[in-house]
Amino acid sequence: MAQPSEARLTRQLESPETTPGNVGQAGSGTQSENAPLHEDHGDDHTHHVPLTAYYKVFAFLMVMLLVTVGAWYVDQHMLPLGAWSVPIALAIAFAKAASIVLVFMHVKYSSKLVQIFACTGLVFVAIMFMLTFNDYLTRGWTPLAGH
Repeated sequence: MAQPSEARLTRQLESPETTPGNVGQAGSGTQSENAPLHEDHGDDHTHHVPLTAYYKVFAFLMVMLLVTVGAWYVDQHMLPLGAWSVPIALAIAFAKAASIVLVFMHVKYSSKLVQIFACTGLVFVAIMFMLTFNDYLTRGWTPLAGH
């Protein structure tokens, strides 16, 4: 590994938060001297999420809250949704959870390995839901249902 220049070491000591590939980060000293902070360098340094992304997710969550309340109101007072009530509620909940996981938990900006593990967890949750709903939906037709 190449040793950092004297000028780079001075910059790191004077302004560590603005020096790309700073000391202590994986790949430090291997990046170009003028690499921008927001560029993906392939190492493990933190990605700086713009504040507007958090505001957008917050606005999305507030809209989805209104959609949740609206779906409940329609189901209770206007048009009973019946069997569609649970799938609609789950779709809304999934959209909210996905936005939180992607942005607030930084999965969107993480490495492919982290994204694969997050998707694997999602697959196991889906399997759990399928097995639970399978049990719930088939309770009425089992032979021992009347006893």
